Amino acid sequence: MNLEPAMPASNPAHTSSGSRLRVAIDARYVQDYFPGIGRYTYNLIAALTALPDGPRLTLIYNPTLPDRRYNLPELVAQHPDRLTLLPTTARPFSIGEQWQLIGPAWRGKFDLWHAPYYIRPYLLPVQSLLTAYDVTAARLPEILPTRKAQRLFGLTTRLAFLTSRRIIAISESAARDISQFYKINPARLDITPLGVSSEFQPLSPPDKAAARLKLGLPERYLLYIGINKPHKNLSRLLQAYWFYRTQTGDDLPLILAGQQDPRYAAPLHQTVRELNLTGAVQFWGTVAEADLSALYACASLFVFPSLYEGFGLPVLEAMACGTPVACANNSSLPEVAGTATVLFQAKDVEGIATAIREGLRRADELSRLGLVQAANFSWERTARQTLAVYWQMSKRNGRIKSMREADK
Repeated sequence: MNLEPAMPASNPAHTSSGSRLRVAIDARYVQDYFPGIGRYTYNLIAALTALPDGPRLTLIYNPTLPDRRYNLPELVAQHPDRLTLLPTTARPFSIGEQWQLIGPAWRGKFDLWHAPYYIRPYLLPVQSLLTAYDVTAARLPEILPTRKAQRLFGLTTRLAFLTSRRIIAISESAARDISQFYKINPARLDITPLGVSSEFQPLSPPDKAAARLKLGLPERYLLYIGINKPHKNLSRLLQAYWFYRTQTGDDLPLILAGQQDPRYAAPLHQTVRELNLTGAVQFWGTVAEADLSALYACASLFVFPSLYEGFGLPVLEAMACGTPVACANNSSLPEVAGTATVLFQAKDVEGIATAIREGLRRADELSRLGLVQAANFSWERTARQTLAVYWQMSKRNGRIKSMREADK
């Protein structure tokens, strides 16, 4: 497994228009249904485009899919020499995507196809690279609703690994799990940790006051941002929050924000009622991208109790906003958190409550440490490491070598 893929030697041919790598990225996942994968895909595209020696990207794009956060056509219009949109009617999860994209992949004469999700076209006429984020469903199969869903997940995941020349993992932890659970040769794996966007940064006291007024935020609050699926462990967070309030008498509210899967909403609301926390716990749902940084920055403490993460991007975003963080100590989270957060056992309710108390007590110290830790991660770094994988793959098919010779 390569944590820091070797960059190709500097060569003027890298930046000449005729010899740039030609890469197709399946950008159909930049849409509302894929909040995390969409964030990764869009930011990777933008960061690759910003690299002087970056590739020429063709973005596979379905304009009918809702996307309230990002504007791919606008990004393409800003960089017409580096980005091209390739519209398609093929939708993720559809049978049609298995054949509708074969023709465009053939005609595009791409050096490689980058798939940011495991359910994808499997028989493409071009070598493909897969980004695999975690093995949540393999580690925690109970998060899938039926045995049929579990079998389907296993089949599609193995197909994706089987038909991909190389696989990008987003943390060392995820890479180890992918290798272990799916028997993937570590030599096929590269690790490209995620980055944090520049809009995630601390706010000045006046800006915090303005944000609180705009968003209707309380003066103090605990915050969780993420989906409400069972592996996010929100039921234990609610119990720990009740325990903290009972122990300390502190009545600061808890805001749960992020995309909500309706299948899992009712049990959480029931837990709130049973613990007499109605009014103290606020369910915000999806937050507009423009307001996300302020929601982080104004929080007294960000709490992330997940049972398993491939990376844990919200932890990084919170730290970049100067917000103190308490998070679980499993999977990839210690890689992201370093020594800048209060860590706890995800299944220990009283331990989570203790971490909340400690995180609030050490808020100023954790804020400083978090900013230092977050500075180690950038989308530019992610893009450069990804580009190194692209170059490594291109050398195997000989296409770039012939292009260089033609340029001489």
